Amino acid sequence: MAKFRLTRIEPPDWATRPDLSIFRVTVAEYAAIQRHRDKLLRVVHREVEAYLNDPRLVFDGDAEGFPHRRRLTGAYYIGHELYEAHADPTLFVASVMCRCLEPPKAGVDRDDDYLGLQVWLRCFPGRWSSFEVFRNTDSSSI
Repeated sequence: MAKFRLTRIEPPDWATRPDLSIFRVTVAEYAAIQRHRDKLLRVVHREVEAYLNDPRLVFDGDAEGFPHRRRLTGAYYIGHELYEAHADPTLFVASVMCRCLEPPKAGVDRDDDYLGLQVWLRCFPGRWSSFEVFRNTDSSSI
């Protein structure tokens, strides 16, 4: 299976406006995390690419199933972000919902959402740029 490359795009005009949820995170903590947003998005991108290149998780070739690589355009956008503080031990969890696109269906003139991949990351106070994958990436049909 050849390496599948992805491109993060801005949300398309037809997409629902991206959603942001914040729980138990102060303004200062959120600002500290966002100062490292480029790194956060790089970690998310690596995780989405790794998921879509894992033959145990994605169908390819003549095999039938969901998700299937031939249904993906290679583009995705961020549809939802969640930031939540946890105590004991103190850590911050970020959940980023990536919406992977499929080519237009017959009679439709635009790409459409196909696969949702929810990437879970964590970081710790004072080490705001130390994002690491927190748990399994969740997939959904969208």
